[in-house]
Amino acid sequence: MSETLKSCTEEPVPRTKFGKYFTTDLLKESPKFPGLWDISSTRHLVGFGGGHLSVDCIFITRPFMMVSQPHQHEFPQYLHFFSASSDDQRVFDAEIEITLGEDEIHGEKHIITRPTALYIPAGVYHGPLNFKVINKPMLFIDIAVAGEYKRVGNTPD
Repeated sequence: MSETLKSCTEEPVPRTKFGKYFTTDLLKESPKFPGLWDISSTRHLVGFGGGHLSVDCIFITRPFMMVSQPHQHEFPQYLHFFSASSDDQRVFDAEIEITLGEDEIHGEKHIITRPTALYIPAGVYHGPLNFKVINKPMLFIDIAVAGEYKRVGNTPD
C-alpha cells in the first residue's frame, strides 16, 4: 500500500523515491488583487527543487497595474507575455507597458503588443508594469532565478 502526502488542493502526491520532485500546491488566489486573477505559482515554496527558481503563471483577462513602482532584484528575472489562445498563439490583442532603467528615475518605457520574452539582469530597475489594454486573455509567466523572490529596498508592490 502506497502512502500519500496531501497538498492544499487535496490531490495526493505519491510518497516514492521520486515523488518528492512533484507538488500540486500551486493554485492560489492573487494576494494583491483578489478576484482579479488567480495564479499558479511556486513562489511560496521556498527551496522547492533545490531553490533555484520561482515561477508564477497568470492568466490576465482585464487591464490593471500589476507593479506601480520601479524596483530591482539581486537575481535575474524572465518575464513572458503570451497569447492565451489555444487556436493560434499569434493572436495577441493586448498592450502592456513596462519601464526598464539604471535607476528609479531614469527609465525607458517599452510597449509590448505581441508575444514577447523579456530578460531582466540582476540589479536592473523595472516597473511600473501596466497591463494597459487586454482585449483577449493572455498568459503572463514570471520566472525569478532564485529560490526566494525578494526585492531590493522597500517597495510596497
